[in-house]
Amino acid sequence: MKNGEKSFSKIFELIDLIARSSNGLSGKELSALSGIPLSTVFRMTKFLCDNNYLRSERGLYILGAGFVLLGNAARRQNPLIKVARHYLEELSELTRETVHLAQLQEQQIIYIDKVEGKRPIRMGSMIGKSCPLHCTGVGKAVLAYLPGKRREELLNSIEYTVYTPDTITDRTELCGELELIRRQGYAVDNCEHEEWVYCLAAPILNHENESVGAISISGAAVYMLDRAKELAELVKSAAGKISGNL
Repeated sequence: MKNGEKSFSKIFELIDLIARSSNGLSGKELSALSGIPLSTVFRMTKFLCDNNYLRSERGLYILGAGFVLLGNAARRQNPLIKVARHYLEELSELTRETVHLAQLQEQQIIYIDKVEGKRPIRMGSMIGKSCPLHCTGVGKAVLAYLPGKRREELLNSIEYTVYTPDTITDRTELCGELELIRRQGYAVDNCEHEEWVYCLAAPILNHENESVGAISISGAAVYMLDRAKELAELVKSAAGKISGNL
């Protein structure tokens, strides 16, 4: 890697660390987490602050207005978000639950839009945040409808991290569930990624019947289990409408 590429890589590493933090990070924390010398951290953060991509508040670096503008531009430019937004809002209104739109990017599922539900319990998901393929509704829904070669590539890359007692932990179990998803048209995350959080998801398909994303309903299991069959039909219907309008 050339020197210029190394510098860009370090800048993006700092940005990623700050984005993943809850309340921002100090220069010393950034240096310790990244292994980048403190003097280099301060030089890079000053450049980012000068260009409105970071702000410094009470000694902590947080994301600035530049990233808000970029995020809004990314959402405007994504055709899937444009098509899906109305159906996300409609589905959340019907169910009172949180609705997500997710898309495969490289080897990760990324939440690209979200409509918060009306329940007192809020979901911890965030737009732009990645989630695992093997134990989330959107991850499994997308995997099930990918072309065979691409699906195999992703299956080979999964580490099967355990998040809860119900997390799928091996390829054989996951492949069996993907077959079930293809038969029934939707995926279930039965408290596999977060304890007490239940999710139903359906794939958004292109004209070749291949997944280009997924939509999900997520909420506390206590609110969703008794309505699972009804909610599954609703999320399938919404995904079908989005697919038909792409």
